[in-house]
Amino acid sequence: MTRVLQLSIAVSFVIASLPASGQEPPAPPATVTTAPARDASFQEALAVYNQRADEAKHKAAQEKFAQLANQFPKDYDLQIWCARTSYYYAHRRLQAGDSDSCSVIAKQGVRCAKRARTLDPRGYDGRYWWVMDRVKSGTSTGMRAALKAVKPMKEFLEKMIADFPQRFEAYMCLGVLYRELPSFISWGDNEKGLEYLKKAEALNAKNPELLLEVAEGYLKVGDDVKAIEYFRKLETSDVPTHLEWETEDARQWARKRIKDIQD
Repeated sequence: MTRVLQLSIAVSFVIASLPASGQEPPAPPATVTTAPARDASFQEALAVYNQRADEAKHKAAQEKFAQLANQFPKDYDLQIWCARTSYYYAHRRLQAGDSDSCSVIAKQGVRCAKRARTLDPRGYDGRYWWVMDRVKSGTSTGMRAALKAVKPMKEFLEKMIADFPQRFEAYMCLGVLYRELPSFISWGDNEKGLEYLKKAEALNAKNPELLLEVAEGYLKVGDDVKAIEYFRKLETSDVPTHLEWETEDARQWARKRIKDIQD
């Protein structure tokens, strides 16, 4: 599996942990309610998720979190776990060329994110994962569907930035969309994309996913030297909680990109 943390529309990607500010994020909350059945089932799902280097375990974890989210529809954190893991696993299936499964899985994530948005309409995480899964489900069905899915996203992400100016993820997502969308039929703009990615970097300069995106942004504007500089930064990046495997995968991708540029 390559470029697990790459978020681009053309080749597709994923997202990092959920910081409340530009600081290193805490682990996603494991408990919200004291319900023993909920807590025990969550720990079982998390144990499977921690083995996700094995794709069969990744699939099983996504299914378990989706089941838990359906079982406890008023549990905000379970909805976020469902949306988040659905996005990651959908990306993995898309990378494998299985666009049909990607679409089905991403739509599960959309449903969970919609529940989270209902539970907390102004909350950042529910809105963010709704965008991510919406884009992923659109990407899996081709460019026309992707363009339709992202058409309203610009104003949506701009509103998130206005509401939470210290959260880096919406800047990053908007920057990638600017970079990857074709300018002649959409609102793509490589220079503006890099501008938003740099704004995200100012808030979380050691996030591996973001460093990868900034590097790709420099490549898109033709600056190979800066791109290599940022790819190399992944070697000393943070390793966000619950993204240890994805971070190492991103580092491997960065090494490959450096080799490709230099060859």
